[in-house]
Amino acid sequence: MPTHLGGYGLGAEMEAASIVSTTHVGALKSVLALSYPMFAANLSQIAIGIVDTAMISRVSTDALAAAAVASSINIAVGMLFSGWATAAQVIAARRYGEGRTAAVGQLLDVSLLVGVGAGLVALLVLSVGTSPLLAAFGVSEVVRTEGVPYLRALALAAPLVSATAMFRAVYAGVGETSVAMRTMVLVNVINIPLNYILIFVVGLGLLGAGVGTVIAVAVGCVYMVQFGWRRLRGTYDLFRFGHLRQYQEALPRLWTIGWPETAMLFLGYVNNVLVLRIVASLGTSVIAGMQVVTNVQQVLWTTIWTLSTGVSILVGQSLGSRDERTVALTERAGLLLMTVVPAVLLAPALIAPSTTLSLLTPDSDVIAEAKRVLPILALQVPLMASSMALAAVLRAAGDSKWIFYTSTVSSYLVTVPLSWLLAVTFGYGLTGVYFAGIAFFAARTVGSWWRYRQGTWRTAEL
Repeated sequence: MPTHLGGYGLGAEMEAASIVSTTHVGALKSVLALSYPMFAANLSQIAIGIVDTAMISRVSTDALAAAAVASSINIAVGMLFSGWATAAQVIAARRYGEGRTAAVGQLLDVSLLVGVGAGLVALLVLSVGTSPLLAAFGVSEVVRTEGVPYLRALALAAPLVSATAMFRAVYAGVGETSVAMRTMVLVNVINIPLNYILIFVVGLGLLGAGVGTVIAVAVGCVYMVQFGWRRLRGTYDLFRFGHLRQYQEALPRLWTIGWPETAMLFLGYVNNVLVLRIVASLGTSVIAGMQVVTNVQQVLWTTIWTLSTGVSILVGQSLGSRDERTVALTERAGLLLMTVVPAVLLAPALIAPSTTLSLLTPDSDVIAEAKRVLPILALQVPLMASSMALAAVLRAAGDSKWIFYTSTVSSYLVTVPLSWLLAVTFGYGLTGVYFAGIAFFAARTVGSWWRYRQGTWRTAEL
C-alpha cells in the first residue's frame, strides 16, 4: 500500500501517461457519476432563483432590490443549519466506507433533530427581526416595504429546508445522490408555475414568490421522507426513535465538524451581507446589477461546490476503507473537473453578455452594470476551483476548523476592506467588489494549500 497520497496537480508530480490512463478516466467518471445528480439538484434550485429574478424584475426594480436584500438575509440566517448538514455528509461517507450501516441510520435520526431545531431558531430570528434586518441595509422605504412580507414568508420554510438538507447530506454520504436531483425537479415543477400565478395572476407581487417557495419546499421535504422510508430504512435502520437516546456517538462528531462549518458559512454570508451593504450605498441599479450577476455566479459556484462535494464524499469513503490510491486519483480528477466545467458554463455569458443578461432583466442600466463584471468573474474561476479542491480533501478528513479559519480570515481581512476601498474610495463601483472577490479566493487557496501540505489529513480519525 502506498505511504504517500498524491496530490491532484497542486505540487504533486503527474506523469504524462497517467493523465490518459484507465484509472484516471475511471476517477473522472466516479466523480461525475456521484456529482451530476447533486449538480442537477443544485442547478435546479438556482433555476428557481433565476426564474424568480426574471419574474420579480417585471414587477419593479424596487421589488428586485428588495428580493436581493431579503434573500441575502435569509441565506445568512440559513447558515445556522447548513454546516450541520455538511458534517452529517462527511460522517456518513466515512461510516459507509467502514461498512457500518447501522451507524448511518443513527446519524440521520440525530442529524434531523439537530437540523430541525436549528431551522426553528432561524424561523424565530427571521420572524422577529425582519424589519430591523432590512432597515440595517439603509435601503429606501419602498424597498423595505416590499421586502418585509417576502422575508417573513421565506422564514416559514426554514425548518423544512433544514430537514431536507439533512436528508440530502446523509443520503449523499452513502452514494444516494439521485434523490436530491429528483426532489429539486419536483420542487421546480411546483414552484415556477405557482410563483407565476401568485405573482401576476393573484397579484401578490414579491410576496407571491415567497409563498410559492414555501409550498414547493414542503412538498420536496415530504418526498425525501418517503424515499428514506421506502428505499433505505431496511438497509440503514432509519427512523428509529431509540436512536435519539443513543446520541453519544453521533452528536459529538456532528459538533466537532459542524460548528466550524456553521460558523464559516454564517460568517461568510455575513461577509456577503456587509459587501451588499457597500453595494447598496452605490444605488438601486448597482445593487440590482449585483443581484443579476449573483445568479450567474451561483451557477459557477454551485458547479464547483457540487464537484467538491462529490470529491469529499469519495475521499471520505476511501479514507474509511483505507484505499489510498483512490484518494489520490479522486483528488486529481476533482481539480480538473472543477476548473473545466465552470469555464464551459460561463462561456455563453462572456460571448453574448447582453443577450444572456437580458433574460434576467429588461433594465438597460442594470444590464450595463452586470456586463462590466462578467470578465472579472471569469478570472475567479481557477481560484474558486483550487480553493475548493483543497477544502474537499481537508473536509473529508474532518478538518473543518482549518477551513473555517482560512475562510474567515480571507473574508474579513481581505474581502470587506478591499471591497470598500475599491468600490467606494477609488470609485470602481461593482467592478471593485468583484476584484476583491479574486483576492478572497487567492488568500483562501494559499491558506488551504499550507494545511494540505502538512499531510495530517491522511491519518486523521473520525
